[in-house]
Amino acid sequence: MHIGTILVPCDFSEGAEQAFTSALDLAKGWNAKIILFHAIPEFPRIAYANVASPEALSQLEIAKLEAEMLDDADKKLQQFVERKSDTNIHVETQVTLSEPFWAICQIAEKKSIDLIVMGSHGRTGLAHVLLGSVAERVVRHAPCPVLVVRAPRETQHR
Repeated sequence: MHIGTILVPCDFSEGAEQAFTSALDLAKGWNAKIILFHAIPEFPRIAYANVASPEALSQLEIAKLEAEMLDDADKKLQQFVERKSDTNIHVETQVTLSEPFWAICQIAEKKSIDLIVMGSHGRTGLAHVLLGSVAERVVRHAPCPVLVVRAPRETQHR
């Protein structure tokens, strides 16, 4: 199996950092490039019934907020790369507005990703039932192999 491009979804958690570290090690061995990726869920695009309401956000305010979130996430990804990256490995960053699991699967298909390496929050019980697992959904729907990297036991949240 040849691995040329590794996708690393990043939510800036310790699990994502561990997945990035693992991906860097794999990329060294395969001489692969890494795409470090963050997806920001979009705000619902609904028409507000009471536009005069001071709590209502206009579409322009939402667009401005989303642009700021994209910019902030891009800066965080760059910092993530600067802290961990080996200069011999090509790391590309990408940020998008979309449902995370869906965006991960889409970019994997669009960019012909060979392997996805992602962290797991290690949720169990009620938290897993209520919040679900992005990693679990990606494993079921991704067009390529997925390696889920678990955080060490002492850092997992239950």
